[in-house]
Amino acid sequence: MPTNLPPEYYDADERYRAAVSPVDKIACLEELLTTIPKHKGTDHLRADYRKRLSKLKATLDSQKKSGKHTSVYHIEKEGPARVVVVGAPNVGKSALLAALTHARPKVSEYPFTTWTPTPGMMPVRDTQIQLIDTPALSPEHIEPELFGLIRTADFVLLVVDLQARPLRQLDDTVSMLEEHRIRPGGAECKAPERKSTAVLPCVVLVNKDDDESWDEEFEVFDELLENRWPLLRISAETGRNLDALRELLFERLGLMRIYSKQPGKEVDRSAPFVLKQGATVAEFAERVHKDFLTGFKTARIWGTGVHDGQQVGRDHVLYDGDIVELHT
Repeated sequence: MPTNLPPEYYDADERYRAAVSPVDKIACLEELLTTIPKHKGTDHLRADYRKRLSKLKATLDSQKKSGKHTSVYHIEKEGPARVVVVGAPNVGKSALLAALTHARPKVSEYPFTTWTPTPGMMPVRDTQIQLIDTPALSPEHIEPELFGLIRTADFVLLVVDLQARPLRQLDDTVSMLEEHRIRPGGAECKAPERKSTAVLPCVVLVNKDDDESWDEEFEVFDELLENRWPLLRISAETGRNLDALRELLFERLGLMRIYSKQPGKEVDRSAPFVLKQGATVAEFAERVHKDFLTGFKTARIWGTGVHDGQQVGRDHVLYDGDIVELHT
């Protein structure tokens, strides 16, 4: 029976055959499976790739348990979302990570200071979002695994240096990402022609806008972009607009905090559950514990659109800051 495989399959298969590390091979196999149409003619092919994928993941898990070396680009996801910081050399990515998290990457005035990705946790609204600084994007030095890491992001921060040809930096960065099938989601981002292209939401951080004396330069840059990209002026050095960046990320990631309350006790505000906007009481119950979902009967809510202690069902939609008391 013919398989009728699309052109995207052969592109992905070529990348899979060229991949070296287990992490890259896993990423390529997962991409391959998305390109194969589902019908009887491809059953054996899909089963073969799923078997290979399962073996690779088992091998990677075994390496981690035995303490064997894994790629520096394989970083475990922590927190409710992952944000990856990318940009040209010397735009201030590492300084930004240091300013927003407790991580201590090497920061200097010289380019290519960062040679491996560095993760950190950024506190925002009683929770923490994973932020990863990455090696500079440059045609002179390209690590294929870097682009595999970027593809795992929930959001991308494109950093440019306002004081050093930011338009050229942005164009070069976006071009390199698109060459590796990653499309940053700008204001007028079109759907990719190939399924293998990852479209990731982003904002352009215009760094080194240290004070009002640089605002005119920012306005010129903004006009040149003609609203093609969402922008935020910041300064990793002076802290300008970093609080606004934290809030922007929380909103753009579509997150919300839900606080758990036990019957007869005060609400616990120390560690909220973080869910996606639009989540229901049932989804919250499952997040608290799987047993809650099966035995769940009703809930009492304090928060948006309800009166204090209102009784609701499992399909009730929650809002940021709601307090939920589950009853089984």
